[in-house]
Order: sequence, then C-alpha cells, then structure tokens
Amino acid sequence: MSATGKTIQLNYQGRQLTLCNQRSRDWTCPYGYQDRDSTLSHAGCGIFSVVHVSEWLTDVFHDPDELARFSLLHGGRDDDGTNRPELLKAMMETGLNREFGFTYRMDGNRNELSVLYQHLLQGNAAMCNLRVGHIVALWAARDKDGTLQVLAADPYSESADSRVMDHVCEVVPESEIVTDILGRNGLKVGELTSYALFWAELSIVRDFNLLYRL
Repeated sequence: MSATGKTIQLNYQGRQLTLCNQRSRDWTCPYGYQDRDSTLSHAGCGIFSVVHVSEWLTDVFHDPDELARFSLLHGGRDDDGTNRPELLKAMMETGLNREFGFTYRMDGNRNELSVLYQHLLQGNAAMCNLRVGHIVALWAARDKDGTLQVLAADPYSESADSRVMDHVCEVVPESEIVTDILGRNGLKVGELTSYALFWAELSIVRDFNLLYRL
C-alpha cells in the first residue's frame, strides 16, 4: 500500500490540528533497533502519538523526527517499537515533558478503564493500544447513547482494521485517508478508505499510559 501526504490538516471542535499520516513513506527518519533498519513510517506510531498528545494539550506541533532521535538516544526504542514507559521516563528526567505540555507519573502500562475514563474527562490525555502492537493517542472521553467512548488519534488510521472496526462508534470525516492498494507488480488494484480520528468503545483500550496536562 502507498499513501501521499505526511500530515493531515483538519478543524475539529473549532481547533486547527495536524495529524501525522504514518502510511506516508515520506517519513524516512531512521528509527531502527540494534541491527534492524527501520523508519518512522514503519515503526513510529509511538513517536507520532506523543506528538499528537502534545498538540492536543498545547496547540503546538512538535517535529516527530527530533523526538525519534531523542528516543533512540534515551532507550525509548526496543524490539517491539517504542517502549512508552522508557520514552516517557526519559522525557521526565530531561525536562522535555514540560515542552510537550504533560507530566507522567512513572506508573507504566495500566488497564483500569474506569481510571482512564475519568482521567480523560478531566482534560488529560493518554497513549494506548487499540490492538496489539500499535500505539494511538487518546484525547477525550464521553458517554454517548449509554456507551463509554474515547477519541483516538491514530497515526496509521486503522478505523477499518478488522481488529478495530467493530468498536468504532463515529469517524471524523475530515481525517479521511485514501490509501492505494498495490499488487506485487506495483499496479494499483484498489483503494482503502480509513480515518485517523475516530471515537471508539472504551472497552477496546489496552495497556494505556496516563499523561497529565501541566
């Protein structure tokens, strides 16, 4: 698959926001582990999610390439992608967290969904998995029609992924990504339409990190 455009510009709830489009192969900043080469396009979901959290809290969009280099220098990259607790710990220890507008209480990955829900209602943010192996940012929470929901900013726009789609409650149309599907010979054989910003059921969230607004 291929996609164009490194970022998505959208207006949501009266705010101008920039979302990173991880599907773009133009994210070429190296982000490998040991002897395995990789780039942000392939392994940068954790980096993009920190950037998304910061923009939601501060209205400032930080350069993902710079944060990726910081992560590599401070043990934030491991064999499974971004090690969130280690990256967030390093940001706290160096004071970089203040620039990004949040504090992290060194409490690792958590799974008490009621705690997460109240945390988001209080104007904070979080990072989590909606499916194993992929990190997204969480911006807000709500109770709509009796279903507890979270607003996910997903750099790989996985609203249409089979592991996520049945838990999506509402998509934000302005965050649409159309990705070309290519055959082995490079011929375009179809398109995938998905969304980078969507409301999902709280129940799908796993292994979240709580980030507190400064």
